[in-house]
Amino acid sequence: MFLVISTESSEQESIRRCVRAIGSCLLAPESTEGPYYWNSTVRNDITEGKAGVPFRLTVTVLDTATCSPLSDALVDIWHCDAEGIYSHYIASSLGQNTRQTDNSTFFRGQQVTNKQGIAVFNTIYPGWYRGRATHIHVKVHVDASLTNINGAIYAKGGHVSYTGQIFFNDTLTDEVAKRSPYTSHQIRRVRNNEDGIYSRSKGSTTIVPVQFLTANGFNGAVKGDITLGINPNTVSTESGRPGGRPPPPPPGR
Repeated sequence: MFLVISTESSEQESIRRCVRAIGSCLLAPESTEGPYYWNSTVRNDITEGKAGVPFRLTVTVLDTATCSPLSDALVDIWHCDAEGIYSHYIASSLGQNTRQTDNSTFFRGQQVTNKQGIAVFNTIYPGWYRGRATHIHVKVHVDASLTNINGAIYAKGGHVSYTGQIFFNDTLTDEVAKRSPYTSHQIRRVRNNEDGIYSRSKGSTTIVPVQFLTANGFNGAVKGDITLGINPNTVSTESGRPGGRPPPPPPGR
């Protein structure tokens, strides 16, 4: 359970978010989808009980044509676990030269934006892996429809208007790296300015501001709010490999 330490009322918080959104009425830079995308389900909590610093991510989607919040868009995120492993591609994440996939789904999920253009996810502060700075992948689907299959909600149809990556402040990640299970990493962590994808996609504009939700710092929970300006009438130019299957794993996945 998240306990937000704040003196703001809900109305003040809404005003602050709107002001931030208006200031972000520009197209968010796109970035490569990467090889580890796989369709997920609509759900708020994507942790599946896996360990890490609890992180609440709020994504506000803005229509840059009108500078208005974009409701009913499907925000789709995925990231590695605290030890740098992607679900559905565990073998490849471990560096095995294989295209084998699996049925795991941790740290993948989708949410439909509300009237304020907001989608919220409960996850963890992501880990990292060889060749890449700490990041979260994100897509925004427009005009998708939802269907319930055996209690799980899936999206289909529509089109992807945005594909990008969200990054983190290196100093904060330095602190996270001192905590278990992140300490299990045996590789040197790549910093933002060393990551070619971060540089090419203007990653400094999509660094998510992080706030503590408890008085315990990173021993408690954190949250991050980010606004993404998109053109819902366009189709993203950053398409992934068919089916999301990766090639044999390169040094930086």
